[in-house]
Amino acid sequence: MASRSRVTAAALRPWDSAVRPPMLAPMNDAPPEPKPCHHDGCVLPAQAGRDDCVLHEPRRGKTRTELLAAFRLLDEANVIRIRDLDLRDADLSGIFLGLKNLQHSDLSGANFDNARMTKVGFDFSTLDGAHFENAILEKVDLRRVVSMRRCHWYEAIFDGVQVPAMERVGLATPYDSGAKGANPKRASYVFRHFKELYKSAGDHDTSGLFYEREMDMRRIHGPISERIWWWMLSLTCGYGERPMRTVWLFFVIIFGFATLYLGCDVKAPEGQVRDFPTSLYFSIITFTSLGYGDILPVSTTARLLAGCEAVLGVFSISLFVFVFCRRMVR
Repeated sequence: MASRSRVTAAALRPWDSAVRPPMLAPMNDAPPEPKPCHHDGCVLPAQAGRDDCVLHEPRRGKTRTELLAAFRLLDEANVIRIRDLDLRDADLSGIFLGLKNLQHSDLSGANFDNARMTKVGFDFSTLDGAHFENAILEKVDLRRVVSMRRCHWYEAIFDGVQVPAMERVGLATPYDSGAKGANPKRASYVFRHFKELYKSAGDHDTSGLFYEREMDMRRIHGPISERIWWWMLSLTCGYGERPMRTVWLFFVIIFGFATLYLGCDVKAPEGQVRDFPTSLYFSIITFTSLGYGDILPVSTTARLLAGCEAVLGVFSISLFVFVFCRRMVR
């Protein structure tokens, strides 16, 4: 009995190496640490099996879910400037971007519909064909954009937006007449807002160009009576933006009526007017309503022509004064 109890006690001693349980191998099931994106200054992890993160990966049509996650990581890392992004045709609809500068990036065709941007820049980036419908842009700096032609801006809200040179924006929109999915009313909305943006920036010449495009859209989709009126204004003075058109109108009216007077009964002191210089002189004094009285329209046709020229002269001179003063005041 004594020996049995000694064996039992020996078997229960934990410090006995003969009965010590085997040591377990350390667990190594934790996922490997993702490698960082190889682009300089990028804090995002690379895609599985690639050297690029989702923002730098050369791929079109990136989804909203993966882009939201990427920009969330940038916010957590307090990253402001990031460059060389490939966001062609990317879905960024409804995203909130704040205090970011997307530099040297390609955002052609990117979808920013219903997005909100605050203090965002696009330095040296391309935005051709991007969608900004119903987006809110607050203090967005577009001055150093490489190109942003034919973007969709309908019902976008601009608050303190700084715009680039007109050559980088262009005077065409996807809503113009003749384009696929044309909508002149939407085009008019876009031109009106860019007119105000350039006017606020002090670039009145560019603002005037967008004003002309806005009036062109009104002329296209308005009722017949308004179309005729806008067409006449476009032809005679460029909707009040081109005084030289009014000057050319002077020459057309004066020389045109001078030619017509040659076929009518117009009397001068030396007899009926048959030479063009005398007819031109009579046309000028009639156009300006001077009426010296040395040359008189005798026939009914000549009197009718003289009356019409006088009315057109008063209208044309008044139009020129209005257009010229409008340009000079600006």
